[in-house]
Amino acid sequence: MIQILRTTETEEYRILRGTAADYAARVLAPVAEELDAPTGTPFLESMNKASELGVLRAFVAEESGGGGLDDYAFCVALEEMAVESAGAATALLIHNAALLPAIAASGAPELEAVMGAAFPMSLAYPGQVSLAGGKVSGQVPMAFNAPAASMFTVLARSTEGIAVAMVEPGSEGVEITPNEHQMGLRAARCGSLHLTAVEPLAIIQADNEMVESLERLLHLGFAAISAGIARKAFTTAHAYASERYQGGDIIVHHQALRLMMAEMVSGIEMSRAMIKSACEEGGLAPALACRIEATDRALRSATDGVQVHGGYGYMEDYGMERLMRDASWCQIYPRPNQESLLTLLDLVEG
Repeated sequence: MIQILRTTETEEYRILRGTAADYAARVLAPVAEELDAPTGTPFLESMNKASELGVLRAFVAEESGGGGLDDYAFCVALEEMAVESAGAATALLIHNAALLPAIAASGAPELEAVMGAAFPMSLAYPGQVSLAGGKVSGQVPMAFNAPAASMFTVLARSTEGIAVAMVEPGSEGVEITPNEHQMGLRAARCGSLHLTAVEPLAIIQADNEMVESLERLLHLGFAAISAGIARKAFTTAHAYASERYQGGDIIVHHQALRLMMAEMVSGIEMSRAMIKSACEEGGLAPALACRIEATDRALRSATDGVQVHGGYGYMEDYGMERLMRDASWCQIYPRPNQESLLTLLDLVEG
């Protein structure tokens, strides 16, 4: 059995990792291909079973019925889930990110319905949305969880600056168009959102710090999901290489392939170490850096895994092409890696 090296963790995190890994293997793995199908069924039943992990409301305090998790604990759970379904892990990440502004502004009576919203919530960000006269209008080209969302968290521009509008999908003026040709992370169904003078359920006054916290969580989350994708790429490729004969020997003994496998392991360890460090340090810059590195490494591992399988790597039966599609999408949300690199440079330059 292949053992992936692990960043030193406390017993609390090790227990959570084991519980999340068991949930992913028991609940997500059997339906992973079905969830990824372009017309696959929603996975609400599968995700509702995740409540035992405390991840459906990860950042809500335990005394209020949430998981009370910190950033690293949440990343641990996302990584383990992404090993079996990166799309399901993405849906969970977006749901919790959509809850974040309401958690920060908790105490307001109008937010009670938001805090109790069913899974999944959708985060309509980034996009071009404005708030005027208490109503929101604009477009968001890509919102995960949109077709099945119970609530939308919409970041809008107003004369006072940034505001967060909580919008119910059935409200007048809300138009949702599902993405019928989603390339990757398909379990977290995407859709475009068009808003025309929509009256929100609640409006939360935001600031740059709240937006930064939201972006930081997204970057950390997709870094963790990418680490899970890279792990799956490695174990799947190694298992295949341990059975495939070529040139009179199983190909896992070929030095060129072993170097490729070693690069995969190195990438996994580097990503995990950066995620742990970024969670401990705080701030946007470390989160940006680890997401850029982890997503690049995940795509490289998935691409190499396809090559290990040869022509079979492009077939849906072996699962490698799904990992490649998922890793590619992790590189573009909430903003493409090249744009993230420029943002990172701006932060360093002060």
